[in-house]
Amino acid sequence: MRAGLIVFGLCYIGYMISLYNFCDKYLNHFKLDKKIFILLTSVIEAAANLNGSVGTSYILNVIFCHVLFTGLLFIAVSDSAMKKIFAALVLIAVKTVVWDFGYSFFSCIVLIFQNQIACGQTVSIKPWQNSIIGAAAYVLIILVQTVLQKKLASVFDSKINSWYLMASLLLVCIIALMDIVNWGASSGIMVAANVRGAAYENLYFNQIFSHIGICLLCVLTACIVGGFLFFMNKIYMEQRQKERYHAQIHFYKMLNEQYLQMERLRHDMKNHILSLYGLWKGNEWNKIGDYLAAMAESGGINENDEVTGSKAVDALLYEKKKQAVQKNISFTTDVNIPKECTIDEFDLCVLFGNILDNAINECSSTDKLSSPFVNIMSHKVKKCLLIAASNSTNMKSKEEMKKGIGYLNIEETIRKYSGTLQIKVEDYQFEVDILLPFSSGYNTKQTS
Repeated sequence: MRAGLIVFGLCYIGYMISLYNFCDKYLNHFKLDKKIFILLTSVIEAAANLNGSVGTSYILNVIFCHVLFTGLLFIAVSDSAMKKIFAALVLIAVKTVVWDFGYSFFSCIVLIFQNQIACGQTVSIKPWQNSIIGAAAYVLIILVQTVLQKKLASVFDSKINSWYLMASLLLVCIIALMDIVNWGASSGIMVAANVRGAAYENLYFNQIFSHIGICLLCVLTACIVGGFLFFMNKIYMEQRQKERYHAQIHFYKMLNEQYLQMERLRHDMKNHILSLYGLWKGNEWNKIGDYLAAMAESGGINENDEVTGSKAVDALLYEKKKQAVQKNISFTTDVNIPKECTIDEFDLCVLFGNILDNAINECSSTDKLSSPFVNIMSHKVKKCLLIAASNSTNMKSKEEMKKGIGYLNIEETIRKYSGTLQIKVEDYQFEVDILLPFSSGYNTKQTS
């Protein structure tokens, strides 16, 4: 008996470590130490078991346990609320479904083995055997969670809240179904076997058929959940890819437009020089100034524009400045892309484009902003590129900004380069700071 409890305890600790590793991989940042997280999770399950021992109904007991675990994730990690709920439900569903399958599967093996030894007599599972079966079920959960750590990366990767909500609703239904099945099993409700006639008490066969039924139900629910999540994820990723593709087309069209403007200016340069020379000979200085201004406008050149070091970023900033000016938004830039910057130009435009789109949209979405503005700057800081932007806003918190696809594109690009992102909303001003290392091996924490 004691040996069985020791084995069970060791497997349970292994499950807790696997649980922590799963959360640590898919959620942004753990605020609790590993040992404290494992201790609190154990206390939650112990409290749930204590509730059951004092006569609390099974359904209320499991709901109590699920709510406490979800609350622990809210305290333990820093991430969006819907993502934390989704992660908690995934872990609860994995434990519930895999535990039920493992416990029923191993119970069948033990019952069949004992029945063969007892020459067909009715048998039941002894307490020490129950501990070993529970330990084996936890080992199975650890294996499943380890496999899922490698398979769910794209499922947890940057989704909008509505996606997490839809997936969470399915998981709630599956967990509720399995909890009801477990409640029935704990209340002595079993699948009745009609072996050797209805008058024969088939306790052994009833147990076998009940466990087999639970195993089949677990396999079915696992297939439904897995198929639904991966199908939803595939559709979502295809949609994101399509949006990125259209953004890329728009980006290259914008570059081509800038290029054609400059080519037209270059083509006419000979005529322009002759005209300017004639004006100069006639000392018509005012006309020379007007002529040069017209040339600058035709070529998309502004006296306050600065060359950033990237033609793509130059074209993008020019386009966004036109949009801001049309909407009476003050727009200032101080952007410098150093030569040693290894970040792909398209990814730079994804960052600058989404930041400026969000800023311009926020400034133009309300009439309550008296003097809307957009400021953006970037420069080299040690071995990193710093991008800092600010704009006027009516947002109450930074969580409002995280709801859109634009934020997900920013987050995805930052993750690609192992960068950092900081957002601040204060005094009707929105600020975003992005730090991207030039090389993958550089730790941004070294940059102050």
